[in-house]
Amino acid sequence: MKIIKKILLSIVFLIIVIYLIKSLNPRVKNLSPKEVLNIDVFYETRCPDSADFLMQIGQLRPKIFKYLNINFKPFGKASYTWDEDNKKWNFHCQHGAQECYGNTIHNCLISQKPKFEDHFPFLACTMENLMISFENAANACAKKYLINYEELKSCANSNKGNQLLYQAGEITNNLVPKLNYVPWINLNGIHTNEVQQLAEANLTYLICSKLKDLNYYCSKNNSLNLNSKLSIILNLLILTLCHILSHC
Repeated sequence: MKIIKKILLSIVFLIIVIYLIKSLNPRVKNLSPKEVLNIDVFYETRCPDSADFLMQIGQLRPKIFKYLNINFKPFGKASYTWDEDNKKWNFHCQHGAQECYGNTIHNCLISQKPKFEDHFPFLACTMENLMISFENAANACAKKYLINYEELKSCANSNKGNQLLYQAGEITNNLVPKLNYVPWINLNGIHTNEVQQLAEANLTYLICSKLKDLNYYCSKNNSLNLNSKLSIILNLLILTLCHILSHC
């Protein structure tokens, strides 16, 4: 009877060891395409709240980005009218002409480099310090990320840049519900007050609440949770060994 008991306890011991190993090497399960989050960000290049939100995106853990599809639309609360004489659109932006120029530069870069990892660093960089002019910020950021700023300026001052900003405006103005705040956040094409508030308050929490399998990478208290788990498992191991060896 004692032999059977020791065999059973040995099996329990092995199960706990396996669980411990898995705890020390957590894996993120493969998510199906339906579980990839599409986040649309409608923003303005000289808006402090927009700058704060892009900073939040930059602070996300790198492993999370493979489960996100983040799209940027620089336009915000701007308006536009058609200039028949010059055959182009005239824009009026919430934070002045400098913002219209910044929005156009951002649209040009997104058009030239559509991959998130190729345009986001520059976008965020130009909005890190709104106290300096957009032109100075963009020049410095272009050098930092090896972007041809002369090419961007050429785009911004051309018919293409004018059309890109107009197209961003059309998409923004056709949002349902209507944009009345910047940054305006859509999640999988849907805007709600809950999504907006959570995204601005804690983007990481919002993403984790939608993609449960990413909790390991998202949780701010992950190290504490893991240590607590290890403590419990180690105590169980000690108790199990004691019973197997009949020393406790």
